Amino acid sequence: MNKRNKRNTKGRIVSAAWKLFYEQGYDNTTVDDIVFESETSKGSFYHYFNSKDALLSSLSYLFDEKYEELSENLDDTMSCVEKLIYLNKEVFKMIENSISIDLLAQLLSSQLITKVKSTCSITTGLTTSSSGP
Repeated sequence: MNKRNKRNTKGRIVSAAWKLFYEQGYDNTTVDDIVFESETSKGSFYHYFNSKDALLSSLSYLFDEKYEELSENLDDTMSCVEKLIYLNKEVFKMIENSISIDLLAQLLSSQLITKVKSTCSITTGLTTSSSGP
């Protein structure tokens, strides 16, 4: 399988998952739903993602895909600021129309929990290592 097909398969899985998360909610979407919607296989799904939870970190993939699509529409006569405003406006429109606020909140919450656990581990490690004789 060439690089383009791999990207298309992963992209189809990510796009289908986020579409379903928006329409049905994260908790009501199954891996089987995602596989069906993306017209791929469970093997392909698990090749790219360990679980449905792993898809939460794929939001950046959607942004990259959208930026690539939008970059084809940029007018060379636009200033850098105008290009930036255009890109941001379109990406925020995509977020508003395809990613539920509940899912964004869940994603942010999981990132905060991970950061707190990481910070606690570092702090605990520092406390343990500095508590010598």
